[in-house]
Amino acid sequence: MNVSQLKLKEINEAIRDAGFKPQQLLFAGGLGIAALFSIPSIQKYSQTQAIRQAEIRKIDRLAESQRNQLLAEQNAEEIANERYKSCIPVVGKHYKNGTHYFTSLKAGDVPVDRITGKPFAPGVKVCDALGTTGIIDESGKIINTLFTGDRDVIHARLKRFRGSQFSQPVLANNQKEEK
Repeated sequence: MNVSQLKLKEINEAIRDAGFKPQQLLFAGGLGIAALFSIPSIQKYSQTQAIRQAEIRKIDRLAESQRNQLLAEQNAEEIANERYKSCIPVVGKHYKNGTHYFTSLKAGDVPVDRITGKPFAPGVKVCDALGTTGIIDESGKIINTLFTGDRDVIHARLKRFRGSQFSQPVLANNQKEEK
């Protein structure tokens, strides 16, 4: 007997002394080989799961962001509705046939009194016919613009000024005047 056969015989005896049967060893060996061949599949599965979990987290963040945006818009609309109760509607400087028409507001606009040509005092609430409201800052510019889509609130406020003698403020932002 050579050395390798002797070692093999010792290993066989050690296995039998441990109480293992050859069938059990074959089964365990088969499992080991199957596990080795499965490693690439397991790695691919792990990567796929990691990608899916990242996508789920991304979707969750997007959904949370959309929920927060919706809440902010609802709060902004409530504030805009409140502002409409006491805002001063602004018309454009542009007019036809002696009539000024409503214009849209945006942050940074400077509405002025049509008679004096001076900007409003800070804190005055202004609005337009499209649903935008704003507040006049220290420099006379519109800040903190908010929007409401509630046409009833807008209509209720603006109908008070149709045909009245009240001199509505105008936006003097480089708009043409027609006579």
